[in-house]
Amino acid sequence: MSVVEYQSILKYPLLIPMFPNYKTCPVCRIACLDKYGEHALHGREFSGFKYRHDFVRDALMDILRRAGISAKKEAPVNFFTDPAEGRSTLHPADVLVFCWEGGKHACVDLTGVSPLAGFQENEFVEGQAVLKAESKKVEKHAKACEDNQHAFVPPAFDTFGSLAPEAVQFLA
Repeated sequence: MSVVEYQSILKYPLLIPMFPNYKTCPVCRIACLDKYGEHALHGREFSGFKYRHDFVRDALMDILRRAGISAKKEAPVNFFTDPAEGRSTLHPADVLVFCWEGGKHACVDLTGVSPLAGFQENEFVEGQAVLKAESKKVEKHAKACEDNQHAFVPPAFDTFGSLAPEAVQFLA
């Protein structure tokens, strides 16, 4: 773990500024660091970025397996589309749950976000980032799933531990 990551882990949850604004990141040397360490904790260049998502996906698979619910990890579905492109992106469902809702299979597309996404000074609202992430996923994939007789479940979570309403409902 780098010094930047370690400082971020200690200061980030407490919203303690770590860096002067617009300082160049010492790891990727491209992006500018924000004062709360957002880039240091969530930048794609860091090893933990994909790890967090996959860890939650694997934990969900374990929960489903232990509950006796049939599911497949990284299941290929050819109907997830990018609205900008208007065609299939061949994006796999993070988890495909068989016979979930009304006999339909459910495409589960997890989203992990930073709770400080879009954060403006003195305007932090807990849970706002997960609600926005959930809404974006629904907008992007729900219709394609519905058109193909599948349910769509967009569980969103943030690094402070908040869950979007769909995530809570799915786990209930």
